[in-house]
Amino acid sequence: MKTGKIVKRLGLLLALVLVLVVGALLALPYFFKDDIVAAVKNAANDNLRARVDFSDVGLSLLRDFPNLCLELKEFSIVGVDEFEGVPLAWVGKLQVVVNLRSALNADQPLEIRKVLLEEPYLNVLVLPDGRANYDIALPSEDTSSANVQIALQEYRIHKGNLRYEDQTLPFLLELEDLEHRGRGDFTLDVFELQTQTRAAALTLAYDGIAYLNRAVLDWNAGLNINLPEMKFTLTDNDLRLNQLQLDLDGFIALPNETDTELDLSFNAPSNDFKDLLSIIPNAYIEGYEDVRAEGSFALSGFVKGVYSAQPERYPAFKIQLAVNDARVQYPDLPLPIRGIRAEALVNSPNDNLDFLTVDLSSFRLQLGDNPFEGRLSIRTPLSDPQVAGRIQGRLDFGQLAQAFPLPGVEQLAGRLDADLTLDARQSALDRAQYDKVKMDGTLRLSDFEYRAAGTPPVKIPTLRAAFSPQFVALEEMKTQLGRSDLQASGRLDNLLAYLRPDQTLRGSFTLRSQFFDANEWMSTEKAPEPEPAPETPAPTSAEAPFDRFDFALDAAFGKIVYDTYVIEDLVARGRFTPNALDLETLRFRLDDSDLAVQGQLRNAWDYLFHGATLAGDIQVRSRFFDLNPFMTESAPAEGETPAPTEPILVPENVNIGLQGQFDRLHYTDLDLEDVRGQLRIADRAVKIENLSARALGGTMQLTGGYDTRNPEAPKFDLGYVMERIDFSQAFQKLVTVQKLAPIARYIEGNFNARFSMNSELGQDLMPNWQTLLAEGFIHTTNGRIRGFKPLGLIADKLNVADLKEIPLKDSKNWFEVKNGAVELMPFDYTYQDIALNIGGKHFVTGEMDYTILAKIPREKIGRNPVGAAANTGLEFLSQEASKLGLNLEAGEFVNV
Repeated sequence: MKTGKIVKRLGLLLALVLVLVVGALLALPYFFKDDIVAAVKNAANDNLRARVDFSDVGLSLLRDFPNLCLELKEFSIVGVDEFEGVPLAWVGKLQVVVNLRSALNADQPLEIRKVLLEEPYLNVLVLPDGRANYDIALPSEDTSSANVQIALQEYRIHKGNLRYEDQTLPFLLELEDLEHRGRGDFTLDVFELQTQTRAAALTLAYDGIAYLNRAVLDWNAGLNINLPEMKFTLTDNDLRLNQLQLDLDGFIALPNETDTELDLSFNAPSNDFKDLLSIIPNAYIEGYEDVRAEGSFALSGFVKGVYSAQPERYPAFKIQLAVNDARVQYPDLPLPIRGIRAEALVNSPNDNLDFLTVDLSSFRLQLGDNPFEGRLSIRTPLSDPQVAGRIQGRLDFGQLAQAFPLPGVEQLAGRLDADLTLDARQSALDRAQYDKVKMDGTLRLSDFEYRAAGTPPVKIPTLRAAFSPQFVALEEMKTQLGRSDLQASGRLDNLLAYLRPDQTLRGSFTLRSQFFDANEWMSTEKAPEPEPAPETPAPTSAEAPFDRFDFALDAAFGKIVYDTYVIEDLVARGRFTPNALDLETLRFRLDDSDLAVQGQLRNAWDYLFHGATLAGDIQVRSRFFDLNPFMTESAPAEGETPAPTEPILVPENVNIGLQGQFDRLHYTDLDLEDVRGQLRIADRAVKIENLSARALGGTMQLTGGYDTRNPEAPKFDLGYVMERIDFSQAFQKLVTVQKLAPIARYIEGNFNARFSMNSELGQDLMPNWQTLLAEGFIHTTNGRIRGFKPLGLIADKLNVADLKEIPLKDSKNWFEVKNGAVELMPFDYTYQDIALNIGGKHFVTGEMDYTILAKIPREKIGRNPVGAAANTGLEFLSQEASKLGLNLEAGEFVNV
C-alpha cells in the first residue's frame, strides 16, 4: 500500500516536472522576444550599409525539438546612398533550423539543419562603374580571423523571384516563380552539392536583346564544391529550357577578388528541330506536343578564359548553330512555315573582342509562296566595323499570323518587301570613300495593319527606306495610330556606327501630324504590384536604351490631345543627344494661351537612368497664358470622396534656370501684365529672382523661394514690393490680404508696401496661418475708410459725421504677423482737427482687438445731446470752482 502511494506521488511529481519543462520551453522565447527583435535589428543595421527590417520574429524549441527554429517575417534589406530605395532582398518568411547543442558548443560546427526562404524577391544590381548593391558589409575593425564552421544540410527557395542586372556588360537575368533546393555538407573543404531548380519564366538579355524570353527552366545539377580553390565543377546535370535539353560540362573558379575563370561547354544531345523551336519567343505554347515539326538541328558552344570588369577582360567563346530543311505547323493554324535553313557561327578566339566574328552564312524560310532569305557577316566590330550582308524576299504578315502563334494579336496584315545589299567598313564611310562602299537597295512596308488587345490599332499604308553609300533615307512614312496620324521622313548618316561603342549615330528627321491623341497610348489602369511587393527601385536601376545618337528634329503637330488639354499648332525644332537637348524653338497654343520655349537641357539621359543631375537654362515667352487649367483638379464623381490635396514637390537632382516673359498672365482671378523674372529650380526648391509684374492697378516685385526638402512640410519665404496697388482689388483677388488685412475691404484708394513672409504650407497648399511670420511697412498714399460699421456707430453716437469716412493720405504703418495675429503698430493721424492714435491686432480666425484714441474738439462733440450734456456739466464745475477762488477753465478738446 505504501509502495503504491510512493509510485503514485512520483508519477505526479514527474508529470509536474514535465509540464514545467514544456511550459518553460514554450514561454522562454516569448519572454525575450522584444529584446531579441531589437537586438537583431540593431546589430544588422550597425554592421551593414543598408536598412534591415522585419515585421515579426518567432522562436520555437518544440517545433523541431531539440532544434531551435528561428523565423523572420517580411524580412527586407534596402540600399542606402547610391542605392537609396533599391531593394536587395524581401522575404515573406525566412526560417532557419539550428541544432541547439551545436549552437551552445563552440568546439563543434554550427549545425544548420535547414534554411527556408518563402516568397523571396532578390534584386541584384551592378552599376556601370562596378558598384554593386550586395556589397553592404561595413569594414570591421577586428582583423582577427574567426574560424567558425557551419554545417548546412539543406536550403530551399519557395515561390521566389530573382532579378540580376549588371550594367557593366549590360546583362539581365530574371527568374519568376522559382523553386530551388540544395543539399550538401558545408563543413567540408571539398564536398558534393546536389541541387534542383525550376522556374516558370526565365528571361536572359544582353545589350538590350532578349535571347530567352520567359522560358520554363528545369535543371537538376550536381556540383563539386572546392572551397580552398573557390572552384565549382559541374558533375551530373540535366538542363531543360522549355523542350530544349542541354548538356553542360566544365567549371567556374574565383581565383581572386576581380577575376572569374570560366571553362564551360554545352551541346544539345537531341537533333529534333521541335526542341530548338520551343525557345523562340511565343513558340512554346500550351499543347506544344501537338505542334507538327520536321527537320534537324545542331547546337554547341563553349566559354573558356577569364572575365574581369576591372581591368576589362573577356573569355574566348564560340557558338555554332545549324538547321536543316525544317518545317513547322501549329494546330488550328492553316499555314506551315517551310524550308527553314540556317548556318550561324559566333566566334571570339581570345580576350580581344575586336577579333569577334559573326557569320550567318545563310538563312531561309518560306511562308506560302513567298521565300525570305538573307546572310550577314561582321568583322572587327570595335576598331573598324565591317558589315557584309544581303536580305531579299517578301514577308506577308497576314500569312505569318496564319502560321505562327501571336498571343493577344487580333489583326495582322501587310507586306514587307526587302532587296538590300551591304558591304562596307566604317572607316570608308568616315572618309567619304564611297567608291569602297557597297550599300544599295530598298525596304518597303505596304498596307500594314496591327491590332492587339488593349491597344489602339496601327496602320502604316506606306513606309519606304532607301540605302546608299552616303546615308539611309527614310523617304516616306505614313501611319495611322488609333485616331492619330503621323508622317515622317529623314536620314541616318552613319548606320554602321551602331556597332561601335565609341561612335555616335547621326541623322535628321521630320515629323508632321494633323491630329495626335496621346491619351490613347497612356495606360489608365493602375499597374499591378508584384507579390510580394518590395519597395520600388530607384532610378539607378533603370535599364538605359541605346544612348549613342545625335539627331536633328523638325516637328509640327496641328492638334495634340493630352489628358484634359488640347494643344494646337505645336512646332518643335532642335538637336537631341542623350545628354544635350538644344531646343531651337518649341511653341504651341493651349486654348487662348500661347507659349514659346527655347534653351538647353543637359544630362537628360543620365538623369533618367543613372541618377545624375538634370541641368539647363530655359527661356519662356508668351503673349497670354492662363495658369488656371493647370491648377485645378477634376471634380470627383458623385458618391466619391475627394482625393486629399498634396503639396507640389520639386524633384531632386535638378538644377535648371528659367527666364520668363509674359505680356499677360492669368492666375485664379488675378490678371498680371508685363510679367518678367527668373527662377532657379535646384536642391528640391524653387528660388524666385527679380519677378516683376503690373497688377491690381500698380506694380509688384517678388523675390524668395519655395522649399520642399521636407516633403511633409514644404515652406515658402517671400519678399514683396508693391507700388500704387488698389485696396479694393487687392482684397477681392488676394487671399493673403483677406486673411491679414480684412479692413482693406472698406478702404478706397492706393497703397505702397514692402514686407516679407514665410510659413509652412498646409495640405490645401495655403499658408499655415497659425505659424505664418511676416513683417513690413504699408504706405497709404491716397485712401478713404468708408462703410466700416464700428466707425459709423461711434460717429452716430457722438454726432461727429467726420468719423464716418476717414481719409488716409500719406499714412505710414508698420505691421507684424505672428502666432496667428496681425499686429498694427500704433500710429498718429489727424483729420478735421481730430487727432487719432490707432493700433492693435486682429486674428486670422476673425477676432479683433484694436484701440482708437480720438482727441475731438469740444465744438464738434457739442452738436449732439451726449456732447451737450457733457459740456453743461463741465461749465457747471467751472462755475462752482470759481466761487472757491479756483480757476478751472474748460479745455478745447475732449478725449474719447
